[in-house]
Amino acid sequence: MEEIDLYLRKSKVVREEDARDLTSVITQEELGRRWAERNNYKVRHVWVDNLSAWSDGIRPEFDGALGAIMLGEVKALWCFALDRFSRKGIDEIGPVLGRARVIFDYEGLDSSVERDRRWITDRAEQAREYSQRLSYNIRTTKASQKDRGKWLGKAPYGLEINNSKERKLVHSPDWPVIEHIISEVADSATSGRQLCIRLNKEGIPSPSGGKWQSSTVSRILNNPVYEGWQVTNQRGAPGNATVYRNASGDRVRVLAEGVEPIAHDALARARAVLAGHLVMPPRTGEPRRKHLLTGLTRCAGCKGALPCEGRSHVCSSHKIGKGCPSPTSVLRTALELYVRDAWVARLSAADDDDPLLVAVAERYAALTEPKTSEDAHEVIAAVRTAEAGIQRLVDQMAAGMFDPPFDKHLPRLQEEARAALIIAKARAAKLAPQRVDITFLRDADMAQMAWDGAAPEMRRELARLAIRQIFVSKATGHCKGFDGDARVTIIWHDGER
Repeated sequence: MEEIDLYLRKSKVVREEDARDLTSVITQEELGRRWAERNNYKVRHVWVDNLSAWSDGIRPEFDGALGAIMLGEVKALWCFALDRFSRKGIDEIGPVLGRARVIFDYEGLDSSVERDRRWITDRAEQAREYSQRLSYNIRTTKASQKDRGKWLGKAPYGLEINNSKERKLVHSPDWPVIEHIISEVADSATSGRQLCIRLNKEGIPSPSGGKWQSSTVSRILNNPVYEGWQVTNQRGAPGNATVYRNASGDRVRVLAEGVEPIAHDALARARAVLAGHLVMPPRTGEPRRKHLLTGLTRCAGCKGALPCEGRSHVCSSHKIGKGCPSPTSVLRTALELYVRDAWVARLSAADDDDPLLVAVAERYAALTEPKTSEDAHEVIAAVRTAEAGIQRLVDQMAAGMFDPPFDKHLPRLQEEARAALIIAKARAAKLAPQRVDITFLRDADMAQMAWDGAAPEMRRELARLAIRQIFVSKATGHCKGFDGDARVTIIWHDGER
């Protein structure tokens, strides 16, 4: 008895647990097996795809069915309908017709019948033309709706669709959470991680209904919809919402009449903080951490936190059982003394043009006169954000986001990016750099006196003037004493070690 394969396909992607939507696939298999029995064939294999017949994506089961024919493993293939097999015309039908008998049950077509071969190729081309026309109609309809400011998909978190006719966005009951997230990051420089901890502790569900994650906060802050703009996901940026532009290159408003978006300045500031472009002045009042180096120290084994526990800094991953390939533990007093000596030596030996001194001066100005340095921080952040915008545009061009037909928007975007950088640099030029006296740090004795004589809170800030991170490795062998040179790597604010 000759063998035959069955190829089954659902016309749209469905979830496996949705029994109603899978009924058509089950029915297809029943029809295929009946045909095989009537025509003295034995079903060798059943190929099932839950993917579009027109999509350019990979269809593994379809490829498997074609491969079996082209390799001669089977000489016959049954499919329920021609458009379930392919909507790409003769390009995919042609090679198969010359290698195997192909049955299209719904149309009653059999490639072993000479007359049907012409019908199969004609119908395949018709299916291709129909798909192209349908795709074009869908694209143009969606573009027209987007141009009119209609929201086509599921409403973003914090917003909802006002009605099915207008499809404009209005505030949902979750909108206060959006405002809270943006104000916390923009005004208090709260990190995404700390914000997620607070939201989870307060029992506020995330957009997915589960726990908040830093990536979720980042997506919210970088989504133009909260400024009121229509968005799209272009090639090269999957999952990342970018501003949609109409044929004229203009942005399109998507909020309903009278609905207020998040202010651009607040979002821009929050994005700058999250990206690290805006260095916030140190907090006043009681420090959040008790020990001198907590927050700076990292375990060299796992790159995780190395907080102070009692008398020692201990790898947090190892302590909570997450595992560390080389868990670190170091006596707090020994590490603090080594860091102080390294801090004094690095600053006192710095040349006049050392980039580290510039970074130290910026932070010292913010430490001693936070109000007068705030404008300088804002201007620096604006320049860094504008530079990052230009680099992002370059990266998107390299990723193909502005290949035709999207290239028509490129000149406008380039001009906007250049204008943003010019304006930011002009603001920076008008703001005279603040003169800060840090000569006492250039003298080893005076620097050490400043460190030793400072209150614990000030000593923490002094350490952070020059130090970005401290990595401590595990001691090797039977250590006779703390060998800081062998175990400690200090990352300074100029990037040097």
